[in-house]
Amino acid sequence: MTTTNSGMSEAARLLDEARQQFFTHCNNAITLSQNDAIEAVFEAWHATDEDWKLNADETAVTDDVKDTAIRFIRNLPLGFPQPEVTREPDGHINFEWYRSPRRVFSVSIAPNNRLHWAALIRTESPRGTAWYLDKIPVSILDTVARVFEGD
Repeated sequence: MTTTNSGMSEAARLLDEARQQFFTHCNNAITLSQNDAIEAVFEAWHATDEDWKLNADETAVTDDVKDTAIRFIRNLPLGFPQPEVTREPDGHINFEWYRSPRRVFSVSIAPNNRLHWAALIRTESPRGTAWYLDKIPVSILDTVARVFEGD
């Protein structure tokens, strides 16, 4: 069975082709294991599990945020670059994909399955907010792919 791209604009077809090439490249690349990223999530959560570990202006990472962050990592496509994991003072867990000062993507895992994301890709700074319902939004995957494509 063959599929056609009829009804797809040339720009959409080229974007889809570039995304597929990126995912193929990622699947062939050696990346950090998901276990490293998951361990970093546990460390971020554990760092705030007792009030005495927090500064006055910090909020603890909740079980909800920890669990959502782990599901997010596990749902990254096979071979996808693993992010750097950090804890934010507001109790969110942040994932960052960094290529250079002008090519970076960050997504903040917030309570109630909310994702707040922003990127810097050369002179563009796309951003957004999305619900996370056990499937990473395509807009996030595509934007991370754009961070690593090209020169």
